[in-house]
Amino acid sequence: MATPTVEPKARKRRRKTRTKTVSPLPAIIASKLKTSEINLTPGKEHVVCPACKCWTPITGVLGRTPVLVPHHTTPYHDRTTNPRRCSSSNRRIVLNTEVEAWQEQLAERTEVSSTVASRRATKVLPKPKAHPAPAASQLTPVPLSAEQVRKAFRRHQERCLACKGEATDRAGQTLPCRDGERLAVTFLRLVRQEPKRLAIREFFARERRRFDREYAVAAPKREAGWAAVLPAVQTADQSRRTVPQGAWPAEGPEVPLDHLVPRQAAEQPEQGPLTCAHCGTTESSLTSAVAAGWCRITRRSHCGRCSARFPAWTRIPF
Repeated sequence: MATPTVEPKARKRRRKTRTKTVSPLPAIIASKLKTSEINLTPGKEHVVCPACKCWTPITGVLGRTPVLVPHHTTPYHDRTTNPRRCSSSNRRIVLNTEVEAWQEQLAERTEVSSTVASRRATKVLPKPKAHPAPAASQLTPVPLSAEQVRKAFRRHQERCLACKGEATDRAGQTLPCRDGERLAVTFLRLVRQEPKRLAIREFFARERRRFDREYAVAAPKREAGWAAVLPAVQTADQSRRTVPQGAWPAEGPEVPLDHLVPRQAAEQPEQGPLTCAHCGTTESSLTSAVAAGWCRITRRSHCGRCSARFPAWTRIPF
């Protein structure tokens, strides 16, 4: 029969330990600890244990041998999970730091940390670019409609006493103010011009629709016309590229023929269509190839685009 396993249980320790046992580990020097790892407040002396990193009380402060209180490797509220005694229990500590000096260092550290926290960079938001406002002469006024002027005149009438008829002049006559009179005149003018504006808009809309219909109807005829003249255009291009055969003119200065590529091509016999060794592009004749910038590279024909990839000293013209 298997023996049931019993989980270890931490025993309750006294708040004030009275023992003469001292740990053989080397003593902890208070001056070598950080300000945030020790608390020298009178009656509340604590230190961060170097073994388990837990805050541990210091006993024997008023005596000759201050030591760490025996404690476990886990905090007090969680010590039942792993009730193992810390190796730094009853370890000596040398309190060679004055309480006033420790308090000053703690205050300086708190002030510096608050200053650093306030200096942390926040998220940088891109500032929107503000475009310069156009000049008054560059503004294009928006044409007003009769309905907009009528609404503006009604709002003015609700606020102006003169336009309501409640204010009178010295003769006892009710006259509208200058703004109300201007709005009324503008409204009447726009009402008279509104039919003309509508007629002009309808005329331009009809013309636009008529132009679109005519353009769509003429599209096939236009394409047929281009297709009819395409052979003549190709023939003209071909004849323009060819070099006429015949004697040189007797009059006039002689032209240097060292770099005259079309004549060099004319002197060579036709070899049929040429094919680029790199991309496979074909040319119908040697004359067309020379006009298009073809060259020989390592005794193979290359088109103008492919030959540009090779060094100049490797390109040999036809």
